[in-house]
Amino acid sequence: MWPTLISIGPLAIHSFGLMLALGVFFGGFVLWQKGREDGFEEDFVMDSWFVAGLSGLVGGRIWHILINWPIFQGSWYKMIFLTKFPGLAYEGVLLGAILGVTIFCLRKKWNVWQFGEAVVFGYLLVEIFGWIGSFLGGSNLGKATTWWWGIGFPGVEYKRHPVQLLLLIIFVGLYIFLRRLEKEYRSFSWYQQKKGESQPGFLIAVYLIIIGVVRLGLSYLAEGVSRWFVLMMILSGGLILLFRSGIFVKLLDKPKKKKETKIKEKKLTVKSKLKKRKKQGFDFK
Repeated sequence: MWPTLISIGPLAIHSFGLMLALGVFFGGFVLWQKGREDGFEEDFVMDSWFVAGLSGLVGGRIWHILINWPIFQGSWYKMIFLTKFPGLAYEGVLLGAILGVTIFCLRKKWNVWQFGEAVVFGYLLVEIFGWIGSFLGGSNLGKATTWWWGIGFPGVEYKRHPVQLLLLIIFVGLYIFLRRLEKEYRSFSWYQQKKGESQPGFLIAVYLIIIGVVRLGLSYLAEGVSRWFVLMMILSGGLILLFRSGIFVKLLDKPKKKKETKIKEKKLTVKSKLKKRKKQGFDFK
């Protein structure tokens, strides 16, 4: 494709590094807007974005190096220079970012779920630009194919499935979809808890489930996709929906209501028996 955009002597601007930088910039801007709307301190919102980016970058790079160890062969030069030897593992980036944001929110005593929903939109923009960079840079390749849609990459022997373009389209669609859900999900009756309240966390759950399902399907076309990890994403998203929605509350309330009705019935039967005995001339007072 176009791994190097501009090269002047020893200096070079690589497509993956540039796209990643643009994703971080625009993602941070969206997070800053969302954080300000939700009442979070603006300065600390950007600090959290820096923490998430750094922890995600480190986690994604480490995971990528481990699963592609024969390529790096213990070379620190290849490991450190991300723009010249591109590659970030999605699993490591996601886990690193989640860990960094969670720790930051807990230290600031912020609502992790509420702030996490804002982070989802910023993170999606990073992924969108990241997949553009992966396509241009020829990283995160799909498996070899003879299908009509196979694309050849520089230095790669066979044509590959264009998984980067597929994920790019899916992430753009997911961003638009979540933007609409953001305004509507609090009115979903099944998600509401007592007194019509809706807890934040819905967008995080939907993101994990959809991306988990998509990556599970694309694991048959792409290289290096961990199926157990995407299954954990789907399971985690389902558990978040269960525990953050009104479904779990209703399930817990049903046994309590049954016990309360049984206790009331017992009290009524005892009172009725006492009344009958009083009518027959027996007074226990």
